[in-house]
Amino acid sequence: MESLSHIIEIAKNFKGLKRKIEIGEITAILGEHEYDDAGFIDMGGINIVVSTDGITEDLVKSDPWFAGYYSVLVNVNDVVVKGARPMGYVNVMSGSRESRLKMAQGIKAGLDKYGLKLLKGHTHPDSSYEAIDAAVVGIAKRVAKGNTARPGDDVVMAVDLDGSFGVKGWVKCFDSTLKKGSSELGKMLDSIISAVELGLVKASRDISAPGILGSLAMLCEASSVGAEVDAGKIPRPDGNAISEWFISYPAMGFIFASDDESLVPRLREAGFSACVVGKFNDTKKISVGLGGDRRIFMDLSRESVFGVH
Repeated sequence: MESLSHIIEIAKNFKGLKRKIEIGEITAILGEHEYDDAGFIDMGGINIVVSTDGITEDLVKSDPWFAGYYSVLVNVNDVVVKGARPMGYVNVMSGSRESRLKMAQGIKAGLDKYGLKLLKGHTHPDSSYEAIDAAVVGIAKRVAKGNTARPGDDVVMAVDLDGSFGVKGWVKCFDSTLKKGSSELGKMLDSIISAVELGLVKASRDISAPGILGSLAMLCEASSVGAEVDAGKIPRPDGNAISEWFISYPAMGFIFASDDESLVPRLREAGFSACVVGKFNDTKKISVGLGGDRRIFMDLSRESVFGVH
């Protein structure tokens, strides 16, 4: 069995988490301090929710089709976890003709699977690099923000474990979507949207490139709270080491703050492996337990994911 100190060390030094520290310098200039998965505009009874994200260059180079597909998926997750129904997609593609064509094929597969409309695209055919950057627009009746977790709320994690690894670089993707049809995926995503609409979710964030603990740390820092979680309760594929899983990118993984007992069974009914894995608290420390051991992953009174200290 892995030691908790080893698990913490791997997760703390993971590139996907450490690179987030660069955000602070940019937000200091732009004046944006919510650090959420997506932004929204309240139009009076309806919210326009928008997320933008880029795919790492090594993934684009190694598998441009997959990069194109995931440029849809990652942005869909970002708006869905806020409670929005994804509607439209835009992108900017850069690279060689061969790479761009493969990216376009992956994008088309993603648009078809998630039922999105291509609103606009732009192409750089003469760039010196390979890249795909994209955004998704959604509509929400109610928005679950990423900075509203409060002490005493449950830490709920929901992951689709019906998948497999396809390592493409430092981002270790655990995909559970390619083999699923649109209706099955739609049911799972609808369970999140409806939970937000019903007020079962107080705050939310998807599990992304910083890994499970890193994504939890982002939610905690944005909310100015700490959390105490049990590593053994976090949904995990059979036969997978905790240290490896904690730095993986599950295609369908989400973290919620909730005080409603009906959230977990609702997510399980839709196909997620969901569990209350801990509690948010007022310490600003993220504490992880495993067996009889407990250690601090981050002390947000002295450290920052976003580089704002």
